Amino acid sequence: MDCRILRQLTLKADGHLSCDDSNGYYIHVGDVANKPGWSIKQVFGGAIYEHIRRSFQDGRVPWPGKCETCDCFSPHDRPSDTLESRVRIMVEPTLDCRLACPSCKRRQELGRRRSDDHLAPGLLGSLVRSCVRSGIAVDEVHYLGWGEPLLHPDFRELVETVRALSPGTIQEVTTTGNADFRASLGDTYIDRVVVSCDGVRQDEYRKYRINGSLEEALRFMREAKLHGHPDTFVEWKYILFDGNDHPDDLIQAQALAEEFGLDSLLFIVTNSKTRSLRYTNDTIAEIPIRWRRTRVSPAAAMMIGSRISGHVDPARSQLGDKDNASLYIDECRVTRGNMLTVSGWSLGADGSYVDEVELTAGLHRQVTQTGDLRHDVAAARSNAQGARCGFLFRVPLGEGPMPDALALTVKVRNHTQDFSAAVNWPAAG
Repeated sequence: MDCRILRQLTLKADGHLSCDDSNGYYIHVGDVANKPGWSIKQVFGGAIYEHIRRSFQDGRVPWPGKCETCDCFSPHDRPSDTLESRVRIMVEPTLDCRLACPSCKRRQELGRRRSDDHLAPGLLGSLVRSCVRSGIAVDEVHYLGWGEPLLHPDFRELVETVRALSPGTIQEVTTTGNADFRASLGDTYIDRVVVSCDGVRQDEYRKYRINGSLEEALRFMREAKLHGHPDTFVEWKYILFDGNDHPDDLIQAQALAEEFGLDSLLFIVTNSKTRSLRYTNDTIAEIPIRWRRTRVSPAAAMMIGSRISGHVDPARSQLGDKDNASLYIDECRVTRGNMLTVSGWSLGADGSYVDEVELTAGLHRQVTQTGDLRHDVAAARSNAQGARCGFLFRVPLGEGPMPDALALTVKVRNHTQDFSAAVNWPAAG
């Protein structure tokens, strides 16, 4: 069994470190202090983290009754503990929000707090600085939580603080887009902006995003591409509920995403009370795809019980050395609902970005571009054009079998490069 608490820190707006933002939101695992002598090593070396690590090593959950139904818990994976060398940090900048989404815990959390609901930039700086001084690489800082991150009055300062202390850290914000783009973010460089906007009609959108404005969210995405930093990746995240899931709506969303020049549109199949009955894990393959940058995925809670393949080593076709592109697969897994996930990176022989990567798995075919950030690759490849060389495929297999082989084609400039890879799946159970 495994959990991302072994690889991720969750910093709440009041400076507390919690287990996570799912079932572990109210499990306190430590505090961050902005004072001389404080170190993240004090937290990792304390009794709580000793209990967490020992529990996973012994094959038992740290908090029975909580862990088993948590979105972040993987009962069939082996524990992967990287806390001594590298972490990801999830940051809740504020509890301020104008929306009242039905499943949000913001109001009840406000009643529990005894301190300010805005995270002090100095606290985030203290955490990142301590990680860096302790030799712990901060791979990613993701701003989200039970408030609207962009309503933090000093959001840009949070981003700039992390950038100054750890320039290679990937920074991402998830927002409802119900904020003024230029005032909150503008041309400040952040690696990824994910806008949660569930619908293309106000009457359906407001059923979940209560008090929210669809017009404002759409304007935010448009301005993010028009006025934001040119290197910022902007994704529209569209959760499928009962009412916003008509095929015409999904096709219209893709037309809007293309019109705005977005980098990605992600449809999420969920298991919430108001979930789509038209598109489930069993019918996810029926979602109409009309735009090449559209992706589909189950919600995190629906990916529990995944099966991960053994080592996948792509073999490339024979071309001259000067023409050979590089392709590497980091992960190949099938999650509940028979969703194949394949992630990795690709670069041209001279370190240039490739134009696209095509995946064929059995009867299924999908094309994507390399837009995911991979600073690890950029650091290892001296001639890499940059870090935007990662790819991610999510392929709904439907009722089909798990593939025993993958075929990938990399298109770069005036030629293509073919790769093949055998996939070895562990026995079920």
